[in-house]
Amino acid sequence: AGMLISGLLSGILADIWGRRSTLLTGLVCNGIVGLLSVGARNATELCLLRFMLGAGLGMVIAGVVTLCAEVAPPSNRGRFMTLVGACYTLGFLYVAICAVAIFRGSGSDNWRLFMFMNALPTIVSATLVFLFLPESPRFFLSRGRTREAVHVLNVIASRIGYVDNVLTEEELTQYLFQAKKIGEASSRAKDAIANETSNYAAPEQSTIKEICMNLAGLKQVYMNGLHRRTLPLQMAYFCLTLATGVMQWWTKIFQMLDLEIDAYVLSFYHTCAQIPGMMLATGLIDYVGRRRFVIIGFSSGSVILTVLSAIVNPIKKVEEEIADSGEGGGGQYSFLILVMACLYSISLCVAWLSLDCLSAESYPTKVRSTGRGVCVATGRMAGFCVQFLYGPLINQGFVSRMLGLASVFSLAGVVISCQTTDTTNIDLQDHWDYAKEGGAANGDENAKRGSFAETTHSKYFSIEAN
Repeated sequence: AGMLISGLLSGILADIWGRRSTLLTGLVCNGIVGLLSVGARNATELCLLRFMLGAGLGMVIAGVVTLCAEVAPPSNRGRFMTLVGACYTLGFLYVAICAVAIFRGSGSDNWRLFMFMNALPTIVSATLVFLFLPESPRFFLSRGRTREAVHVLNVIASRIGYVDNVLTEEELTQYLFQAKKIGEASSRAKDAIANETSNYAAPEQSTIKEICMNLAGLKQVYMNGLHRRTLPLQMAYFCLTLATGVMQWWTKIFQMLDLEIDAYVLSFYHTCAQIPGMMLATGLIDYVGRRRFVIIGFSSGSVILTVLSAIVNPIKKVEEEIADSGEGGGGQYSFLILVMACLYSISLCVAWLSLDCLSAESYPTKVRSTGRGVCVATGRMAGFCVQFLYGPLINQGFVSRMLGLASVFSLAGVVISCQTTDTTNIDLQDHWDYAKEGGAANGDENAKRGSFAETTHSKYFSIEAN
């Protein structure tokens, strides 16, 4: 619930307040709440703190992927974004290791230590972000804050070896005047450069007032043709969340099939299985493409679930016969189900990393985080449905039907993903031109994206590493 509410609010906040500020606030919030969870006195306090933790996590998600997308070069942007997203897998692996080490021998008595260990990486991350991570220059430009944009651009350029041709504010302003004439500057940038006495700073409204205005204007991610991107992405997040919901029932499935496996070890195996998916997505996403990888993730997941749906009942029958006869055995079936569960984890990892890239690149700078927030919130809504869809089937012993239903959602994800707009190796949009986008959708080769990176200063706005 915390992530659902925060997904919408944090996306808007990141478009108003900044990607880095939103990310840092979420990390600090998670660190503090994580430490407070150690001292929770009852279940009510712990639930409230977990709600706040979800809200903080929503802020992290809103800031980190968008920030990465806006500073990475188009040719390697997918690799950088999936590397950042893959750190979620490393986090899951850390949690799994802590769970095995803390709970496996002593049960749940040491849960306070577990909470403390979970809070430590967040505190370290907040410190690193505060010390080393700059704000997105695209965000500064979208707000008309050219001086800050120039400073950040030069800092980033110097860190990767561009030390000779330093970008100046006058040079950037000259381009912005040119961009204004051809319609490639954001509305705030136009307002800023039109008022020479403002030092290129657009007039700011109060943050609260602007958040309220943007909440009322969430429809902007559906207007002027953007619905062609938003709706397929929302449905893809919805289907992928429903397909991912199977993961929380693996332990129950093993138990119902009379297969023995430790719940903590199973979680560890699933997390380790995501590492090959992480490497696959990171290495190939810029070559295969975002949309294709999303389709591959959904397709392979659907196939695996269909096979599992077909074999679980025969396996259960064999295990019951072995139990009745008093003979040992059945270990090969545990191994088979475990392997297929791990393969399914790989499929989900590829799909999630690719879909996050696709959503972050599909919106213009002004509403990029808001658009992602809407998509993520849709996924959280699907998360609420998981319990009601799969829970009754599991309780009645219909494992095969549950897996078959999840396979249907994965197959629906394949169809929906085909309707998304691929953004592989394309400059990010800094504004939305419906006429041009409509022309592009209709096959007009002259239709172009409005991007600051389409100029001679592309090394600053879309920096290529040596």
